[in-house]
Amino acid sequence: MNFTKAAVIASTMLALSSQAFANSTSTDTMHSTKVLETENVATKAVAYDLAFDQLEALRADSAAQLNRDLGHIAPDSRSLTLEDGSYITVAERMNANGDTSYTGLVNVKFSYDMQD
Repeated sequence: MNFTKAAVIASTMLALSSQAFANSTSTDTMHSTKVLETENVATKAVAYDLAFDQLEALRADSAAQLNRDLGHIAPDSRSLTLEDGSYITVAERMNANGDTSYTGLVNVKFSYDMQD
């Protein structure tokens, strides 16, 4: 009877310690940036409008949609969040013929959790 009782206690302690070990993973918050481009357009004003609209759409996205829009960055998309400090700019380009076009740039700051 004592052997059986000791075996049950030992196996219970082993099960509890292995479960505690499995739950002891740490989580690090990763911070990153990414630049998204809009299409090329003829005027700087339109490029700013497109970039602004894209940033506003990102702010309204769910975490899963944001992960897709950013190129599947976060392993667990539920933790992905857009941070304050994202902004827009416009790049001016000229081709060999001298034609100028503008591209809106959305500079996105975001964070997500990584498990060790």
